[in-house]
Amino acid sequence: MKILPLHKRQGTYSCNSYLILGDWNRIEDVNTVIDPGIDGYIAEEIDSISTGFGKVPVQQVILTHNHFDHGAGVPALKQAYGCRVFAFQEGPDVDETVRGGQFVKAGDDVLEVLHTPGHSSDSICLYAPSLRALFSGDLPLRVRTPGGSFTHEYLAALQILSGKRIDRIYSGHDEPLLYGGGAMIAQTIRHVLASRVTV
Repeated sequence: MKILPLHKRQGTYSCNSYLILGDWNRIEDVNTVIDPGIDGYIAEEIDSISTGFGKVPVQQVILTHNHFDHGAGVPALKQAYGCRVFAFQEGPDVDETVRGGQFVKAGDDVLEVLHTPGHSSDSICLYAPSLRALFSGDLPLRVRTPGGSFTHEYLAALQILSGKRIDRIYSGHDEPLLYGGGAMIAQTIRHVLASRVTV
């Protein structure tokens, strides 16, 4: 599995988008975009990348949640590539819903869907076991100090992640974290537990 962070249009607020390819771009690999952003800006970059001879550059899109800055670019990608769109809940241009614990093929490997409400009720993270990599969407994973108030739902989402071996984190807005992801999540859980957790 190859993970390619894509560029955002300067001066425009959007999320981070990621293109997942197979290591060898075989015909059976499933070229996948996670969170296309607010428009079709990433299509030009995708078209310049070698995504496999005779293959559609993007076969599927997975949304970490349905907020505008993550999913408004779906129609442009569907028009450009005819791709299918997966999300946790139904919405405009969503072809299929996914559930927690489901595995979805991406590139030449799989992603595990983890339902992690906290940022929104339909938020999911996507976990690539072979790379120990997590696509975290907008779930806040770095709480630096105890204090404040957190929901039980958010703590439960963090505890789901703590059961996975995570090195790398590809977030919805921050720069990718290429090592130490599990330690960061463990520290965040400690800080949340030392704070006020509400229903």
